[in-house]
Amino acid sequence: MSEILYVSYDGLLEPLGESQVVSYLESLSPSHQLTVVSFEKAQDLRDRRRVSQMETRLLAAGISWTPLTYHRWPPVLSTAYDILRGIWSGARWAHTRSEWLVHARGYVAAAIALVLSRRRGGAFLFDMRGFWVDEKVDAGHWPRNGALYVVGKWFERRFFQSADGIVSLTDAGVRCFPSLGYELGPHVAIEVIPTCVDLQRFQSAPKDPDLLLRFDLRGHLVAGCVGTLSNWYLRRETLEYLAFLSGQLEHLKVLLVTRDDHQRLRADAEHCGVPADRLVLARADFREMPGMISLIDVGVFFIKACFSKKASAATKLGEFLACGVPVVINDGIGDSGSIVRDQTAGVVLAEPTAEAFTASIGPLRLLLRDPETPSRCRGAAKQHFDLNHGVAAYDRLYRTLLAGRHDRP
Repeated sequence: MSEILYVSYDGLLEPLGESQVVSYLESLSPSHQLTVVSFEKAQDLRDRRRVSQMETRLLAAGISWTPLTYHRWPPVLSTAYDILRGIWSGARWAHTRSEWLVHARGYVAAAIALVLSRRRGGAFLFDMRGFWVDEKVDAGHWPRNGALYVVGKWFERRFFQSADGIVSLTDAGVRCFPSLGYELGPHVAIEVIPTCVDLQRFQSAPKDPDLLLRFDLRGHLVAGCVGTLSNWYLRRETLEYLAFLSGQLEHLKVLLVTRDDHQRLRADAEHCGVPADRLVLARADFREMPGMISLIDVGVFFIKACFSKKASAATKLGEFLACGVPVVINDGIGDSGSIVRDQTAGVVLAEPTAEAFTASIGPLRLLLRDPETPSRCRGAAKQHFDLNHGVAAYDRLYRTLLAGRHDRP
């Protein structure tokens, strides 16, 4: 059985980690010996019940877990410190092993994996998750051509040129590879694996009567969003569109299921025009998300469109579609726009502007009236976001990279 060291800078105790790391690893564990090094937020580690539940869950799947504390302050130095701790932990693991692979989820994890693979001789899978250095620039955190950008690009070049395999979330991201200017050897395996969804958990189902009663949604059409509305998500534009819908669709309520600060979110929503009596805010853990999504009739989220987002895929898109929920999104984010258009699974706005809002209402009404819409959405999820397909792709990569390691120059 092959031995895999999986390094994630996202915590397994976070909803994203539970969805996009644990779900995959549980399915991969029967065929591979897996050890996970993850960086967990301090507040998550303090929740001993959740930590114990995750330990039990991973142990049941035969997965070893080393949770390290994620450090946020001071910037840059804290990340460097985490990288050193990850290298130390990984080196101890690799010391007694000969045939192994390190799977790096994201750029910070790749810095750890790069050192381990070069020093200890393991195969290196760079699961890039997006163009992280360009994301820092596009978000305004780093100046282009500043010191951090130059150092980040230096590392990025070595990730691409040293990796035995590269995973992109989108075909659009792979098409951007030549523009980076890096020489990829003929031995490098490139695979597109989007943010997948467990279709057994996320299904098209009737709305839960108890949840309808709890959130006072009975008899209402529901538009909403799940997950964060911060960072890359265009919070103001998303809330403005939900306000627009509340004025266009009768008996509409807005449901936002998020761990974001509810007090601030409520103030922002009302400032954008969402009527206070139509706004419902909720929190839910990962296990509750399928039921919460099934309460929503149309999912809405907009993301900042820029170069770095061509390699991004929103987890919530697959979750909405798997539950048979059409979406309203903006174009230019990875493959999302083409998937939604091709499958008639929602409305894609060129840009989230007032003119585009007005133009969207007719197509949206048609989607909401069409009894075939849920099945088309579910079909799109099966075709593009099925967790089983993603697991099979990773399994092939693991086997290919470990087998080909002997032949690599």
